[in-house]
Amino acid sequence: MRTVAVLGAAGGSGVTTVAAHLAAGLHAAHKHALAFDFSPDNVLRLHFGMAWQDTSGFAPALLADGDWHAATYRSATGLDFVPFGQLASDAELDRLASFFTAEPLWLRKQLQQLALPSETVAVCDCPRAPGALTAQALAAADLALLVMAPDAVAYAVATRTIERIRALGGPPAALLLNGFDPARRFDRDIAVLLRTAFQDRLAPVTIHRDAFLNEALACKQTVFDFAPSSQAAHEFAALSTWVLARLAREES
Repeated sequence: MRTVAVLGAAGGSGVTTVAAHLAAGLHAAHKHALAFDFSPDNVLRLHFGMAWQDTSGFAPALLADGDWHAATYRSATGLDFVPFGQLASDAELDRLASFFTAEPLWLRKQLQQLALPSETVAVCDCPRAPGALTAQALAAADLALLVMAPDAVAYAVATRTIERIRALGGPPAALLLNGFDPARRFDRDIAVLLRTAFQDRLAPVTIHRDAFLNEALACKQTVFDFAPSSQAAHEFAALSTWVLARLAREES
């Protein structure tokens, strides 16, 4: 199994949308994917049709000393996903963080023990703030995909985030420009800066702003099901293909 940790250079980068559609793109290409939500926001599940009021997930099961595997679901299209779940309080989130700090390789070990095809790609949606949850995903990952919105803050933070991942002994990192609007001159300038500053670390696929993404989420679907002919669907399919090639390169 190979693992991709999806995280953001700054808040509002669209990490969960990218993680959901990367997993869905892999699934649409007939590759086995597992979407794993490591963010307490617990939003990843909504892209796969899970009911808003359903509070189950791996985090509450883990804290209750239950079997977290029981929190694995399968979407209507056959994609396997693990929701974070709803915790009752910040104290419970602190308990979970303490557990992960004490068991820094928990996720890696758990993924290795799953009876899944060897070619499975696990896609982890990481929380906004760095900490024990993100560190857990990075420790298991073969690739970190750093999602950036076309804004100055994300650009400024990106270099520092890559350096932090390297300092933690994390996986190779690649950047993805998300929410790009070619009609905006500033977006075009940011794209040029990224290509100049990061060169081969920048994914060759750019995800453009597409209204179908919000509409699909409102229907608790991905664009692969809601608008399969949309620009976003084509771009996320291309991203999935590139990620597979990048993982193969890292493995060789």
